[in-house]
Amino acid sequence: MRELRNQNVLVVGLGKTGQSVLPVLLRLGARVQAADSRAAPPGLDALRERYPAVQWYLGPFEPALFAAQDLIVASPGLAQSDPAFAQARAVGVPVIGDIELFAWLAKAPVVGITGSNGKSTVTTLVGEMAQKAGLRAGVGGNLGTPALDLLPADGGEPDLYILELSSFQLELVDSFRPRVAAVLNLSEDHMDRYNGFADYVAAKARIFARMGAGDTLVLNANDAPTRALAAQVPAGVDLVYFGRQAPHGLGHVRVLDEGFGEQLCIDGAAGTTQMVLPLSALRMVGEHNVENAMAALAIAFAAGIPAAAAAAALREFAGLPHRMIRVTELNGVTYYNDSKGTNVGATLKALSGLPGPVVAILGGDCKGADFTPLRAAVVAQARAVVLLGRDAPRLEAALAGLVPMRHARSMEEAVQLAAELAKPGDQVLLSPACASLDMFQDYAERGRVFTEAVLRLANGRQAWSS
Repeated sequence: MRELRNQNVLVVGLGKTGQSVLPVLLRLGARVQAADSRAAPPGLDALRERYPAVQWYLGPFEPALFAAQDLIVASPGLAQSDPAFAQARAVGVPVIGDIELFAWLAKAPVVGITGSNGKSTVTTLVGEMAQKAGLRAGVGGNLGTPALDLLPADGGEPDLYILELSSFQLELVDSFRPRVAAVLNLSEDHMDRYNGFADYVAAKARIFARMGAGDTLVLNANDAPTRALAAQVPAGVDLVYFGRQAPHGLGHVRVLDEGFGEQLCIDGAAGTTQMVLPLSALRMVGEHNVENAMAALAIAFAAGIPAAAAAAALREFAGLPHRMIRVTELNGVTYYNDSKGTNVGATLKALSGLPGPVVAILGGDCKGADFTPLRAAVVAQARAVVLLGRDAPRLEAALAGLVPMRHARSMEEAVQLAAELAKPGDQVLLSPACASLDMFQDYAERGRVFTEAVLRLANGRQAWSS
């Protein structure tokens, strides 16, 4: 199917990913059709004008249309359980995603990064490390720029591609073979789409299914489900581990304290260990960001990026927006925006990364998650919890009897309640353990609304106290 000239190809889904697929297929000479379940997807008129050769099908998917194709390229957000996809597969029509199409076309080495949490931070960090080393890197995928938009139209490839990859994207790969792959951690997420945790892990494991001799897989030594993936790794693939308790081995990254404070270290040849950076030099906040730094350093080693360049990037990187960002301090209480904490695993890491009592703002769309793992962290770290959003009742049931809980009808009210519950020396943490779409456009809007509410509160109190 890699020769697409004069082939009938259907692009399903006209979001950002689908829009990145259209020009690539047209350049390859395919006869392109496009389908979207929405009657009027955003930007449709501009797409019609830009791609007059494309045939458009809007509204409920038609199985007959899908079955009549030579190839289907589906957007990752679409569940493959839809009967139209099943009908296509039943008659032998291949269904792929944008990452598989990218794999057919990319010539430069690929670094692929997946996991339940930290993907965007680590992907961005590795991109910064590559830049410090003087390499031309195409950075994107599930983060920012779609992978296909990274391909140069003139054929001039970058030195490497660095891609964040979601489980949804990995469901639709077959021949994709990164030179370096990383699985950062694994915890329940998207349980409304998968048939249990094992099904979700299997989707993530597709990142290394086609790897072989000369390739390197980076795994989290301290995360049991991730470490267990080592048993599935194809023969010939090198393993590199990161984590505070990572074993000693070439490229492994650990934290050591030999009397000079805790240091990020990387194991070199002949049993040597190189001190790369003191943890005190990191600008990122929280233990989970120490883990992200270790992951990025291990990936950089596997990709041939010098440790000096990696250290320079780590010294400068302050973190991504809405990922454990300190907003302000007010009346002795520090406020943190971790709106990107969209699943239980992310929120556990955020809670454990703060030193003192926490008033946590939780809630939203839980995506079928089990909130039980939050109980121990709430007992250990939280003074109180403010509940928000559609699945607040489920959180309340899971955390019943542990700490005081209050319900808020808006983010502004949640911030006000958190401020009333917090005491000097506490932290107020927005890390919802849920998706945002029940109340907001996305996690970024949720984080912005939180930040604005905190700053309004701060300005109001400062004005009142003066």
